[in-house]
Amino acid sequence: MKRHSLALATLAVVRRAACAAPAVHPAVTRVADLLELRRDDVRDPAAYEGLFADPELAAALAEGSEEPTGTPQVPDYDPPYLTAETTSTADVAVVWKASEDFSDWPAVTVFIVSFADGRWVVVDALESTVAPEPLDATPAR
Repeated sequence: MKRHSLALATLAVVRRAACAAPAVHPAVTRVADLLELRRDDVRDPAAYEGLFADPELAAALAEGSEEPTGTPQVPDYDPPYLTAETTSTADVAVVWKASEDFSDWPAVTVFIVSFADGRWVVVDALESTVAPEPLDATPAR
């Protein structure tokens, strides 16, 4: 009888935890994946496939730079967050941390992400000096 009660109590805790943690929007996850690739200086074009609507943009990001391999291609940043959403588009903001190595970097980039062919892909990015308000308080992990 005690095992049954313990199992029910455990199940109740798991259910509460699952309900308490809202899902991260897939567009936010896509931008977070892109940022991790850029942060890690991934230069394999296949790694960027599927992240962009324009395959040429994906290929351009994979091109070698003059920096040694492994040099981050983006400054540190706060977790991306959703700022606007429709059924087929989402705006995802990234607030960049100030860095001497990236002194000409914008304060904020808003990635425009679209749902196409069953997946979320980046279609554009806009620079800003002011961070937009979050639509959802769930950052990417």
